Amino acid sequence: MVVGVDVTVVARIAAALERHPRFAQKIFTEGEQRYSGRKAERWASRWAAKEAVKKLCSSSGQAMPAYREIEVVRRRGGPPRVHIRGQETPIALSLTHDGGLAIAVAVNHIGSRRRELPVPPDDLVLADRPEDGHKGTFGRVVVVAGSRGFTGAPRLAAMGAARGGAGLVEACVPEAIHSIVAAGCLEVMPTPLPDAGTGVLHSEAVATVRDRLGGADALVIGPGLGRSPETVSALLELLVGLPCPAVVDADALNIVATSGFDLRLGNQAIVVTPHPAEMARLAGTDTTTVQADRVGTAERYAQEHGVVVVLKGAETVVAASGQPTHIDTHHVVALATGGTGDVLGGLIGSLLAQGLPARDAAIAGVTIHAEAGLIVQARRGRAGALASDLIEALPAAQERLRQALEAATARR
Repeated sequence: MVVGVDVTVVARIAAALERHPRFAQKIFTEGEQRYSGRKAERWASRWAAKEAVKKLCSSSGQAMPAYREIEVVRRRGGPPRVHIRGQETPIALSLTHDGGLAIAVAVNHIGSRRRELPVPPDDLVLADRPEDGHKGTFGRVVVVAGSRGFTGAPRLAAMGAARGGAGLVEACVPEAIHSIVAAGCLEVMPTPLPDAGTGVLHSEAVATVRDRLGGADALVIGPGLGRSPETVSALLELLVGLPCPAVVDADALNIVATSGFDLRLGNQAIVVTPHPAEMARLAGTDTTTVQADRVGTAERYAQEHGVVVVLKGAETVVAASGQPTHIDTHHVVALATGGTGDVLGGLIGSLLAQGLPARDAAIAGVTIHAEAGLIVQARRGRAGALASDLIEALPAAQERLRQALEAATARR
């Protein structure tokens, strides 16, 4: 038997509904909205139910569904039932409210046997999660991403960081797209950057970004930035004298490659996350040559530029100067879809912010990302998975790997 329990303050949910008009649409199904009406305790009970179901899924090693994918369905003369993605589940649900609290208990008697834990790689290290930790304990990530026409990348990277365990995540985006990105960000803080009306990372934004990096534990920069002249200038200025470790991804890599920028000028640990075509541009070669010698290409670039290289693809390579090269053994075709690389960049940034050294953060990010891909593939199939599905699977994937490490330690 697997149990999930949640207790929610009714007034807190009522305040959220009043402050954020889109909260109800993002969290609750249309049926739940109709049923709850003006009764705050009904809204709170359904929030608690969704949280309880998520905890149940996490405890049983399953991918956690999104809030709106969980629906509490009332049955005349019977207890409420739980539907996930439109399908009725065997989860038994008890709801109650009293004294300003809403309480939900979700129980699953079927399928409670845990799946076999993964075998973690020998060099996998995960960040500590002390029980007395708070959001400051787990680091602050600043994501600089997005441009007009590329509004999804900032959210994917930021949510990858949030689901990776960072305590605080801030998404810095051009002012022209701020409202679009903000509408999809409940759990991360969207910050508008001055863009002179261009809709891209602009030199006017440099001072604002540097200010936001004050006290940051990691920077993720590049997803969806584009390569306009204004962006090139601003990016290269930002990469000099970084105040914290960074993940340089996507368009930022292309700008580095074409400009010949020396990443050692960052004066911080830097993880670069190229796919084969980006690696070819960085190394001054072609994709065929990269794929013919993935390990050698990654190792040479890491050695010459003093960075950690994550060369993505089947059997992702993690190379760092003077350290053993890590080769991930996963083959997950469900990850072959747009946006999953943005999620990986955010995830690695999260692990950097939690205090892992650059190579350890890269290996952990790649491993968690792949395990999450396996969860999604098992649930959704090999085709049609989305990057947002991957985000939701990250906590369960990391927890399963953490349990595997703990079990391995106990056996020693």
